[in-house]
Amino acid sequence: MASFITRAERSGNIFSRVTGLIRAGQLNWADRPLWYDVYISSPPLSPPDWNVKLAMFDEPIRPIFYEEDVLRAKFYKKYRSTAGIQVDSSRTSVSQQFINEYKLVKTENSGATPDELFEMTQKRLSENGIILK
Repeated sequence: MASFITRAERSGNIFSRVTGLIRAGQLNWADRPLWYDVYISSPPLSPPDWNVKLAMFDEPIRPIFYEEDVLRAKFYKKYRSTAGIQVDSSRTSVSQQFINEYKLVKTENSGATPDELFEMTQKRLSENGIILK
C-alpha cells in the first residue's frame, strides 16, 4: 500500500544517533561515550552537516603540492636519509634545514632556476658544515 511512497533516509550525526540510542533505552546513560558530556557542555557553533557533497568516484582529485613538498621530495631523492626523525626533538631535521636555507637563497637570487637554487643551497650548507649524505 505504501510501497509507492519514497522516503529520504537521512542518517544524523553521531551525537543525534547516540542520543537516540539513549532515549530508546538501547544504551545506558552510564555507558555513554566520554565525548558525549563534552559535546553537551560545549556544542559546535554551527550544527554538523549530514548532507555533505563529496567528490564523485570518477572526478579527479586535485593535486595539492606545496613548494616545500616538491623540494623535500627532490632532497630525499638525491640524499636518501636512513636516519629516523624524532618528533619530540627540538632540533630541526636536515631536510628542514635544507628547505629553510633554500628559501633564503631564493630570496637572494630571485632570477635563478630551481635547479640552480638547489645547487647553491647544497654548496651553502656544505660550507656551513652540514653534511648531506
